[in-house]
This record gives sequence, C-alpha cells and structure tokens, in this order.
Amino acid sequence: MDSGHNAQTEVRHGERTIPQESGLPVIGWRVNTGAYLVLALIATCVMLLHIATDGRYGFHRDELQVLDDARRLAWGFVVLPPFTPFIARISLALFHTSLVGLRLFSVFAQGAAIVLTGLMARELGAKRLAQIVAASAVAIAPVPVFGAVVSQYSSFDLLWWVVIAYLLIRLLKYGNPRWWVAIGAVVGVGMLTKYSMTISVAPISVDVYRFPVVPAAP
Repeated sequence: MDSGHNAQTEVRHGERTIPQESGLPVIGWRVNTGAYLVLALIATCVMLLHIATDGRYGFHRDELQVLDDARRLAWGFVVLPPFTPFIARISLALFHTSLVGLRLFSVFAQGAAIVLTGLMARELGAKRLAQIVAASAVAIAPVPVFGAVVSQYSSFDLLWWVVIAYLLIRLLKYGNPRWWVAIGAVVGVGMLTKYSMTISVAPISVDVYRFPVVPAAP
C-alpha cells in the first residue's frame, strides 16, 4: 500500500515518536520521563519544606479574612471572588482550623507553578540544566514563596497566570486552536479567584486581534 494512504503518520516530538492520525493537527506532546521527574522532585522538596514549616507564627490577617469568607460562602464578596474561600472551606472540612491544613492547597499551587515553569523552559528549547534553573528560580522567588507560606487570594491567582502562559506557549508553538478551550477554562477559574486576571487577559486579547494564530498544517 502506498505510504501516502496510511491511516496513521508518525510525528517526532522530543525523544519519542508519536503516532498521529492523518489529516489532524499535531498538538505536540513531548515525552521525556527523566525531565518530568527532575521537575517533580524539585517541586516535591519545596512543598515538603513548606509543609514542615507552615505551622509557625500563627494566622496572617489575610488568612483570617479568607477563613471568615469560607464560613459564609457566597458566589462573591465585596472585594474578591469565591474560589479561594471555597478552597478554604474544603480545608476546614478536612483539617478544621489548622495552619498547615489551610496552607496546604497554597503549597500545592506553588508546586504546580514550579513544574509548569520548568516545562515552559522546555517548550522554549531549554536543556535540562536550564529547566532546573527556571524551576528553582520560582521555588525561591519571594512572591511564590509567600503565596505558599500564607493562604490568600494571590496564592492561586499566581498559579492561573503561570498555567495561561504555559498554554499560550503551546498554542503559539503548535498552532492547534484546541488550546484556546483550555486557556478559556483557566481564565474562567482565574476570574473566580481574583479580578486581576483581567490584567493578563487584556494584552492577550489585543495580541490575538493584531496577530491571529494560524492553525497548524495537517
């Protein structure tokens, strides 16, 4: 049979050949277990350090506001949306009024931001060392560290900004319009977390209007 009529074609990404249906755009998943493990190890070490030390110094005043909102859940509050109080409500149900328990989900958010930063560096062509440096920079940067030490609205807002940046890189790199669905979903969750998400969305909207993303060729 002529190779041009095969039901599947093979597209190389990273270290593994990925079968791809003919005529469909390539999303571009790249598989390198070792790189993922290194990033996950960095994130895990940072999260364990936070969990071991987050029970110190008592509640921050912002956390008291989050706890008060969590006990009176609503679709929104005077200043801020409901996502963070909802997470705090889950924490109260699981751990009661615990410093470590309240801050646990913020720690997970920082761990995810660390891994995604390393993956962004990878998508931009960085080698293993550069990925580690990028992830480590987020691990020790003041804003992410404070977001993991104190459970507040900005703890999760930071994560959504990082996720959107990662998804945009994949969209621009591979040109697959299906990434817009994921970006839209994250923007929606971000708006339920903090209204500053509009600061991220505004320049993206302008850039998309001026420089439309061209779908990847089949």
